Amino acid sequence: MKEKCMILLLFVLSVKLFAQDSSKVHFSSSIGLFKPLSTFANSYEPSLALGSGLEYNITKKIVLIGEIGFNAVKYNQQVRDKNSIFLFQNTNSSVISVGLNVGRIIKFRPTNAFSLSPYLGLGYINIGEPRLMVDLASQITKQEVTRMQGLFTKVGARIGLKTNLKAVPNIFLNISYWSSNLKIQESKPQVLSLVIGTKVGF
Repeated sequence: MKEKCMILLLFVLSVKLFAQDSSKVHFSSSIGLFKPLSTFANSYEPSLALGSGLEYNITKKIVLIGEIGFNAVKYNQQVRDKNSIFLFQNTNSSVISVGLNVGRIIKFRPTNAFSLSPYLGLGYINIGEPRLMVDLASQITKQEVTRMQGLFTKVGARIGLKTNLKAVPNIFLNISYWSSNLKIQESKPQVLSLVIGTKVGF
């Protein structure tokens, strides 16, 4: 009987330890608002923000966040190209980002259910600039998209809540600001993002 109890105890402890180790890595997904700022907002309108990523808790207080973001946005050309007299407006474009952030985890006692994670990051940004190409000789118009590539820096904060629900064990609210070194339509890309998301440990 004692041997069975010992085996059962060891099994419970091993499962608990495994769960703790696996919870260091989380997959996250989010949805929210993508809001261009300053003169960048003249060409790119607010839109739906979609994102996903992986999180790794390096320690109990430090988290590493890798993320991918996709935003389908309305685009309005403001500056004419040298070889065209037209402005291409009320069309669609996209903004794609891949970033890596490092944050600090601050938990609120006594339950530790709530946490705050301010973070800093950088990454790669890819922004589309649609153009309407007009061939007067053949009387054909077609759309082409020039992809602008560069880097961005980011600052943000995430408020998390452990729900202890199997379907949605963790939810979070994330607010961030990023700025890029690119120059598009004579403006510097700057964006404020506010999203809500979930994450699952594995």
